[in-house]
Amino acid sequence: MALCLCFAKGNAQGNADARKVLDATAAQVTGQGGVKARFKADSFTDGNLQGSVSGTMCLQGEKFRMDTPEMVTWYNGETQWSYVKANEEVNVSVPTPEERQAMNPYAFVHLYKEGYGLALKETVLRGKPCYEVTLADQSGQKALRTIILDIDRRTSVPMCVRMQRREDGQWTRIAIHQFRSGQAFDAADFEFSPADYPQAEVIDLR
Repeated sequence: MALCLCFAKGNAQGNADARKVLDATAAQVTGQGGVKARFKADSFTDGNLQGSVSGTMCLQGEKFRMDTPEMVTWYNGETQWSYVKANEEVNVSVPTPEERQAMNPYAFVHLYKEGYGLALKETVLRGKPCYEVTLADQSGQKALRTIILDIDRRTSVPMCVRMQRREDGQWTRIAIHQFRSGQAFDAADFEFSPADYPQAEVIDLR
């Protein structure tokens, strides 16, 4: 019993420490102004690389814009527009919370506060001392089973996010570079503008 009590106390302390780290990182992401970052995303199935894409992301609150060589995606907090450059099509949809989580590497800002167990350890990434925080679904029902964050110990800036989907076990690794907070965005930055893409065919999937 004494050993169990000591383990429970240590685990609770670990959760508290991990939460403090995530609170500081969430403040970086959701603080005054928006965030702009460059990223590289890789997807894996059974440890095998399936594909990679690089681009930039602008984020403010629930809103985001993602630019890659193949696609531009806007989300204004309700509606999502995905412009496919190859065929000049724009798909309009209302994404589910699960779809938003899978697309947005900063979804952890809201997720870690409920339904996930936390574990914390120290590591090094790209030559920088980091905290590695693991979020594990405790309910068995979350769309994201596991989330692993590498966070710069000095700045509290997220450097890498790894997410495992419950549906198929696939992992996505998003390396984050050139993280800039305090950015100024307009509401129009997160919405598709037909005037900017006059040749695009709009397909409404709502």
